[in-house]
Amino acid sequence: MKKQVLVLGLTLLSPMLASGQEAKKEQDNLSEAVVVATRIPEVKQNSATSINIITSKELQDISRFLPDMPSIIGYLVPGAAPASNVVNERTNTLRGRSVLVLIDGIPQSTPLRLSSRDLRSIDPAAVERVEIIKGATAIYGNGANGGIINIVTKKNAAHKSIGGETSLAVSDHALHNNTPNTHGYRVNQQLYGDLGKFTYLVNASLAQTGSSVDADGQYLSPRQGLGDTRAHNALVKLGYSFSDKTSLELMYNLYKSKQNSLLIASGGKYLESPRIGVRGEQPKEAIPEGVDYNHNAYLKLTSRDIFKYTNLEASLQARSLKVVYDYRTVNPQKNSRWEGKSGQATIVSDQVGLRTQFLSRIPLSENIASQFLYGVDFTIDRTSQPLVDGRYWVPEMTAYNPALFLQSKITFANHLNIKGGLRYDNITVKVPTYNVLVNKSTDAPIRVTGKNLLYNNLSFNVGLSYNRYEAFQPFIAYSEGFAIYDLGRGAVRDAKTSDALNNIETEPVRTHNYEAGFYSNFKNFIGENTSLELQGAAFYTYAALGSDLISRNGFWVVDRSPQKVYGFELSANATLSKKLQLGTAFTWFEGQKQENGSWDHYMSGLSIPPAKLTASLTYRPTKNTFLRLHLINTGSRDRFEMKAGKNGVRTYDEGEGRVEPVTLVNLNAGLNLGKMTYGIGVENLFNNNYYTVQSQLIARDAEYVRGNGRIVTLSGTYRF
Repeated sequence: MKKQVLVLGLTLLSPMLASGQEAKKEQDNLSEAVVVATRIPEVKQNSATSINIITSKELQDISRFLPDMPSIIGYLVPGAAPASNVVNERTNTLRGRSVLVLIDGIPQSTPLRLSSRDLRSIDPAAVERVEIIKGATAIYGNGANGGIINIVTKKNAAHKSIGGETSLAVSDHALHNNTPNTHGYRVNQQLYGDLGKFTYLVNASLAQTGSSVDADGQYLSPRQGLGDTRAHNALVKLGYSFSDKTSLELMYNLYKSKQNSLLIASGGKYLESPRIGVRGEQPKEAIPEGVDYNHNAYLKLTSRDIFKYTNLEASLQARSLKVVYDYRTVNPQKNSRWEGKSGQATIVSDQVGLRTQFLSRIPLSENIASQFLYGVDFTIDRTSQPLVDGRYWVPEMTAYNPALFLQSKITFANHLNIKGGLRYDNITVKVPTYNVLVNKSTDAPIRVTGKNLLYNNLSFNVGLSYNRYEAFQPFIAYSEGFAIYDLGRGAVRDAKTSDALNNIETEPVRTHNYEAGFYSNFKNFIGENTSLELQGAAFYTYAALGSDLISRNGFWVVDRSPQKVYGFELSANATLSKKLQLGTAFTWFEGQKQENGSWDHYMSGLSIPPAKLTASLTYRPTKNTFLRLHLINTGSRDRFEMKAGKNGVRTYDEGEGRVEPVTLVNLNAGLNLGKMTYGIGVENLFNNNYYTVQSQLIARDAEYVRGNGRIVTLSGTYRF
C-alpha cells in the first residue's frame, strides 16, 4: 500500500510535464554572495569574520530528504551542533555558544524564557537563503554569543506579471517493512509577480509526517519527536516602489505545527534499551504539543541618497509566539513539580520593535573608501510560561531594550578592510509580584516581591581582512556578545524567598571572541572549468559568567561558572569537471569551565558536541540530471566519569553522557524535464541503527531514543 502511495504521488504530477523550454539553471557564486546579516551589505571575504551561506539551490536540494531547518543547519554548517531529531533545540549551539536566530532580521529567540524552538519557526520552502555569521556579536543586540543565523525569506525577482511553482512530495519512514502509518507528504504552492511599481510573492506549504521508526521498524518515542506532525507555513511579501530610490516592503509569515500521534512513549533504559513508541492514548487533559503559532511581520522603508552619500532603512517589526510542550504526569515518588499535579507547560511571547539605520558611504580619497552604519534599535518583549490549566510557572515579564550602535568600515586600495564598531544596550526587565508555583502541595507558599531589573552592556568589535590575492584572503577579528540568558528558568521560576529578585545577578553573560581565518579561491586549478574554494578559522571565546546548562533534581539550570571554548573549522569545495563536484568540512572544539580556581572541568554536552565531519559528492551524468551523496560523521566525546546513582547503580549525570560516533549517508537525485523537476531523497541510505548524539549525551532514560531508519521521499515540482 505504501509503495502505491509513493507511485501515485508522481503519477498525479505527470500530466503537468511541459515540452520545449529547458528550465533555467540556477548559478550560485558563493564567493560573490552579498551578506545582509552584517547590516553593512558586503561579500563575505571582506567581512573579517567566518560566514557560511546556504543558497536557495542548496536548500532546495537538501530539503528533498531533510525538510527541517534545524537538520539542514546541522548538516551544512561547520560549527553547528548536529540535529537532534526532536523538536527541542536546547543542544543547537554554534561553536558551543548560544545563537541568535533571525527571520529577515526579526529575532526568534525568547531570552526572558527560552522556548528552544528558534529554528523550527519557518518552513524551508519559504526561505531564499540562510546566512550564518560565527563568533560573538552584538550587532543585533542580546543573544548572539555564538553567532547569528539570519533566515532570509523568498522575494520576487522575476520581471513578469505572474509566475510560480507547485511542488508535491510523498515520503515513507519504513518502505522496507510493513510498519503502518509511516508515510507522509508535503505540498507547496508559490505565486509571484511584478506589476510595475508593485511586486508580490505568496508561498503556502502543508506538511504531514508519518510515525517515525528506527532501522528495525520499531516506532520511536513520540515525546518531543518529529513524527505524526502537521505543519503549516504561509508567507506574503509585498513591495511598492515610490521611485527608483525609495521603496516600501511588507512581509508576513505564519508557521504552526502540532503533533497528533496514536503512540505514547514506553520503556527506555539509558545505555541498555531505547525509549520507543507504542499504541496508547494521552491523558484526556493533554492537548497536542507543538508551535501553536509563530507570527512574524515587518514594514520596511528603504530610501537611497536620503541625503548625500547616505541611505536610510527603517522598519517596524513584530513577532508573536506560543509553544505547547509535552504533557507531564507527576510521579510523587520522583521529582515533583507544579504543586504535585500533572500538567502541560507553554511559553507565550510577544515582541514589537523598531530598527532605524543610516548607511553613509563617504569617499575619503581616490584609494580610500569608508562606510559608517549608525542608528537606533528599540524592542519590547513580553514573555511568560503559563500552564495549560491557567497556573503560571513563570509570570509575565516585560523587557524594554533601547540601543545605539555605530559600525565603520574603511577600505584601502580596494583590498585592505578595517572594521570596527560598538553598541550600547540598556535593558529594563519588569518582573511583577508573583506566587512561586512550588513543587509539592505541602511546600510553604512563596510570594516574591516584584522588581525592575536593569542590565547595561557596551560591546565592541574590530576586524581586519586583506583580499588582494584570491588564493589567500586572511582575516583576524575580536568581537563581543552578550545575553541575559534565560532569566525565567532559574532565578524567577525557582525563587526560594520573597526577596529573591534582590539577589539576581544582573550582569549579562558577556562573551569575548578571538578569531583568525582565511578564504581561498583557486580557478582552473587542475584544468579548465575547475575550481577550489577553501575556508578555515581558529577561534577562542571566554565568558566570565557562563551559560552552560546542568541538571539539578531533574531540572535544567544555568551554570554561571567562567567558561572558555576553543577550536577550529575547515571546509573545501572542489569542482573537478562539469560533471563532478566534491565538498567536505570538519569542525572540532572543546569547552572548559572554572570551578574552585581550576580549569580542569569540562562544559556539558548540551553546549559542546563531538567533532563533526561532513562530505558530499555530486555527479551530473547529463545536463538535466544529478546524483548527490551526503555523509555526516560525528565523533566521540567522553569527558565525564560515571557516578553512583540510585540503588548504587553507576551512571552519568544528565548532560554528561558518553557520545559514541554516528555515521550516516544520505542520497539526493534529480531530473529536469522542461518546466518539470523530479527528485528522490533518501535519509539514512544504509538504514543504520543508531542513537542520536543528543539522546546519548542527555543520559536520561526518557530521552534515550534512536534515530530515524531509512526514509524515502519522491518529489515533483512544476514551474511556470
